[in-house]
Amino acid sequence: MAIYAMGDIHGCFDEFQALLESINFDHQKDRLYLVGDLINRGPDSLAVMEYLLAHQDSILPVLGNHDLSYLVYAEGYTRLKRGDTYHQLLESPLADDIREYLRHQPLVRYLPQLKIAIAHAGIPPFWSIEEALALSAEAESLLQNNDQTQYRQFIQSMFGNSPNSWSPTLQGFDRIRAIINYLTRMRYLNLDLSLDFDNKLDQYNATIMLPWFKFARPKQAENLIIFGHWASLGRHFENNAYGIDSGCVWEGELTLIRIDQQPFELTTFSFQ
Repeated sequence: MAIYAMGDIHGCFDEFQALLESINFDHQKDRLYLVGDLINRGPDSLAVMEYLLAHQDSILPVLGNHDLSYLVYAEGYTRLKRGDTYHQLLESPLADDIREYLRHQPLVRYLPQLKIAIAHAGIPPFWSIEEALALSAEAESLLQNNDQTQYRQFIQSMFGNSPNSWSPTLQGFDRIRAIINYLTRMRYLNLDLSLDFDNKLDQYNATIMLPWFKFARPKQAENLIIFGHWASLGRHFENNAYGIDSGCVWEGELTLIRIDQQPFELTTFSFQ
């Protein structure tokens, strides 16, 4: 049995398949963890989702912001932006299955035997792994709500830039929105640990903000955090955080690492 983690697929089905073939991935024995942003922008989000639906025991994702955005789009609360490909999914006979599959995926996964946590954007320095899992579960309970009225109310209010900082006293949709933003949209944190939503590059003014993983993280000691989301950063290992979004959909590479052995074995694929 081998355990792997893969960066943001974004509908790049051919690269996804080529990577699995290159490592002779065995669905009966091996496990693959995905860092989210499974869909959108790439050429074949539907094929990606069909494959994930067919291999739910061996491929285990967390949700990214694009995956969550699809749920908002599917309920009619947002329009397609330039480059979006969500319509492929909504127009498919599998639309209901895809919606339910995404609704029931977590925002954080933790592999205690490896001391590895996986979250799309990372885990902010003020949460322990246990706290991140508990807060993730709060958001997941609303995503999985069987009351359609309550579910749609949540989906309609899920995205927004406020509040941009965490407080344990936050309540209601503000609380869940902050949890989701830290886990799926975080790149830079201001020095007061509030979220900066504007800077997506790998350049910053250190007197104002830092990448989230550069802050001291004593609550997460001895754990590795694997994340995606940050294509402009590329593959990056620092301070027990490993970013593996290498921008496949932006003419970069799709990255896969084997995580049940040290040092990690790195495999990439690009059609360039």
